[in-house]
Amino acid sequence: MTDSPRPDHDFPEIEERMRSVVDHVIDGIITIDEQGIVLTFNPAAERTFGYAAAEVIGQNIKMLMPEPYRHEHDGYIDNYLRTGQAKIIGIGREVLGMRKDGSTFPMELAISEFRISQKRYFTGIVRDITGRKQAEEELRRAEERMRSVVNHVIDGIITIDADGIIDSFNPAAQKLFGYERSEVIGHDVKMLMPDPYHGQHDQYLRNYLRTGQAKIIGIGREVLGKRKNGSTFPMELAVSEFYMGSRRYFTGIVRDITERKRLENELQEQFHELAEADKQKNEFLAMLSHELRNPLAPMRNAVHLMKMPSADVAMVDHARDIIERQLHQLVRLVDDLLDVSRIIRGRIELRKSTVDLNAVVRRALETAQPVIDAQGHELSVTLPQQPVYVLGDLIRLAQVISNLLTNAAKYTGRSGRIALVLQRDGDTARLTITDSGVGIAPELLPRVFDLFVQGDHSLARTQGGLGIGLTLVKRLVEMHGGNVRADSAGEGKGSQFQVWLPALPDKSTGVSDEAARSAASSPLKHARVLVVDDNVDAAESVATILGMSGLDARCVFDGPAALKAAEQYLPDVVVVDIGLPGIDGYQVASHLRRRFRSDVTLIAMTGY
Repeated sequence: MTDSPRPDHDFPEIEERMRSVVDHVIDGIITIDEQGIVLTFNPAAERTFGYAAAEVIGQNIKMLMPEPYRHEHDGYIDNYLRTGQAKIIGIGREVLGMRKDGSTFPMELAISEFRISQKRYFTGIVRDITGRKQAEEELRRAEERMRSVVNHVIDGIITIDADGIIDSFNPAAQKLFGYERSEVIGHDVKMLMPDPYHGQHDQYLRNYLRTGQAKIIGIGREVLGKRKNGSTFPMELAVSEFYMGSRRYFTGIVRDITERKRLENELQEQFHELAEADKQKNEFLAMLSHELRNPLAPMRNAVHLMKMPSADVAMVDHARDIIERQLHQLVRLVDDLLDVSRIIRGRIELRKSTVDLNAVVRRALETAQPVIDAQGHELSVTLPQQPVYVLGDLIRLAQVISNLLTNAAKYTGRSGRIALVLQRDGDTARLTITDSGVGIAPELLPRVFDLFVQGDHSLARTQGGLGIGLTLVKRLVEMHGGNVRADSAGEGKGSQFQVWLPALPDKSTGVSDEAARSAASSPLKHARVLVVDDNVDAAESVATILGMSGLDARCVFDGPAALKAAEQYLPDVVVVDIGLPGIDGYQVASHLRRRFRSDVTLIAMTGY
């Protein structure tokens, strides 16, 4: 079979069909001749430029062009016809078009050339891309906004591809890891990971791409990062996955949590410290209840013994001695507790004067010697021949030394050795107390002065005590501007405590607290004393003792009664409890001072 030419009567139909296509396409189609004269102008071109076809056909195409295209157009066609060098023809480009109203718009222009009867014609297909350009501009602005956000967030943002190669690295990531952007882009993200993450990353990524099982992606976790200088730091990592076309990417958001981890560790340490303190407090309270019950039992037995009809004078005297000893022990326990409480709350005021530490040591020995002798210890005391003066509270300094001596006696097995040495080193007085006792465990040594901290109390329990003496020692020494240190070679190897105090010049003069108290210790014979205390037994017992000492003593049990009694009784001395109900001791004292001026001596009595 052979193709036969189409009959001529088919051409009108074909032409009509082509015209219909041209008239209904969405792109403008314009045909011009070699001189640039418009020959055809389809409906889409009319809509695009705002002209009717009749207004442009026969006119130069330049009417649809703004400058500089209008000015350059004729020269461009002439050059093409002469040389065949095309800038647009057969290529296409984006240019500006001009509408009938003079407004311009971006358009995509594609030009093709064809010939009819040896004449050249050019067809331009134009598409208004205003919407696309607006969308592109919006996208560009959105990208700029996103880039600005990414560049200014405090978190590092890193993008990698499916091979783990870094694609983006924001300023926060640069600051975090210490790398410039140019140093990491195109490199494997493993460079930012220490082991074991460095060695595991490739396998993890391959496994995820193969199975879709995520360990971090979409979850987030805490990991370690590695800086340019090789240092590592804790960071929070959240990874998300996205696609651009067919390519897969991962974005990691990293946050340095070094400070948070430090605070968490501090809180953890504080929690353990509080737990340890609570444990020590509970142990202390258990010990306190035990120690308070110890003297109460023999005291109760002694009172029962004294009430027995068959008790003779010797038995009563023995019972009284028991009560006196145990009461002394009980008072000492309570005094220690109150001293610790006062020091912690800053309620202790030192009565400082110039005192000789030699005299302080002798006074402390009076308190500690019975405990030392009871254990059969050998005590050596070495004092300088010259006075060692310090500015201090004689009573409190004696308490420091007696506590150290008593502590040494308690924690040394029977027939041990205790040595006390006082010496002056320039402008410092140094007191050293050494014992041959149980020693101090290395882990306990740094905390030996802490409240509620004790070592093995098997020896100490035989002598009683709360184990807070060393806390008192440290606080009192520091209140005198000195310091104290404990040393021990270990358990079973004895201990040494050293106290340093600022010494005064050798020629210091002044009356010590002890001398001052002696000068003021003469009794007020026949003085009238009013005792005010809501504890009836306490008030009556004090009044009885004062009366048996030759004083005229009376007692009342509340504030209003005290004010009324003072008007009638006109006391020389008022001993008043601070914690009275209704009108407290401070108010009573204030009323009495205003009423009697300096004619009455006020003495506060309190258990606080």
